Amino acid sequence: MRRACKVTLKFANVRKRSGIAALLCRYRAAVNFYIRSLWDSPGKLDATTLTRLQVTELSARYKSQALKQALETVVATKKSAKAIGKQASCPVFRGSSVLDAKFVSVEAGRGSFDLVVRLSSLIPGQRITIPTKRTAVLNRWLSVPGATLIQGCALSERGIVLWVDIPEPQLKATGRTVGIDIGMNKLLSDSSGAHYGRDMKSILAKIRRRLPRSNGRRRACAERENYINRTINHLPWDSIAVLGVEKLHDMKRGKSRKRGKPFRKAVAPWLYRRVLDRIGCKAEERDVLVCHNDPAYTSQDCPACGRRDPLNRRGESFLCVACGHASDADTVGARNILARTLANLGRVESPGLKKSVI
Repeated sequence: MRRACKVTLKFANVRKRSGIAALLCRYRAAVNFYIRSLWDSPGKLDATTLTRLQVTELSARYKSQALKQALETVVATKKSAKAIGKQASCPVFRGSSVLDAKFVSVEAGRGSFDLVVRLSSLIPGQRITIPTKRTAVLNRWLSVPGATLIQGCALSERGIVLWVDIPEPQLKATGRTVGIDIGMNKLLSDSSGAHYGRDMKSILAKIRRRLPRSNGRRRACAERENYINRTINHLPWDSIAVLGVEKLHDMKRGKSRKRGKPFRKAVAPWLYRRVLDRIGCKAEERDVLVCHNDPAYTSQDCPACGRRDPLNRRGESFLCVACGHASDADTVGARNILARTLANLGRVESPGLKKSVI
């Protein structure tokens, strides 16, 4: 299992920062050249495709790495376009350069700088030595028995991302099984009736009010990211052994009576995939098994009598038209997710279980 940890570039002097900026400029230019070339004329990671780029300050190894990253970008873009049934335009690469041990060595430092990253530069035979410091996250992963620091990094102007390989964890033998419903008004609701992240709706509204590509928009998006992480951290991870979640997909696609323009504008800044990814990462850290379930009708099924009816839910409230069971709609969704999780695990439990966790 591989974990990513970011370290700072702020201890590099002006000359080293200039060398990094020059390297990234040439590298991104090479990646974009290969992307444009591969978009019209397919190729592969070989000498013939590599020679399409003639004029560059990059070494042959950097050119090969740029071609590899361009191939991955083109393949991923076309695959995504095919999956959603839309025609894709040629992408533009502005991201981090992903470099392996041929370009980067990560070593222990001395004194206050306990980590040193040595990076191949544009000048043959010369390396850029970047002093930095381990973060608390990096130290935590390196403290895991059997953990190893990967020789490589993802380089950008904002910092360096390093990777740590750790052994696959052993899942908890004891603990509760909990169902989680993901939403916008309340980010998370569990099957015991607890709610987490009640301010999510106001944060999403703040993002919508900001102009695209503005500094205010970037700050609002950063606030959303931090809020998601804090909310997920508040879950009672110590007592959970199995976490049931919805396998959400295509929530922002399609036009129907229920997905009009106001709905699509409201859900545009809602990153449910980011929430699911963060839950998965946190579960791996805490040795919790995540069980993905079909989300269909979780908000319409009555957990008391099993009656399925779209009239059962009215906004944030749930009232069964058959038996009169009343509850919070998100709590009902979480209880139904719990029931499906137990069924997927092979445990026979009633959806109308009085206790929503075991």
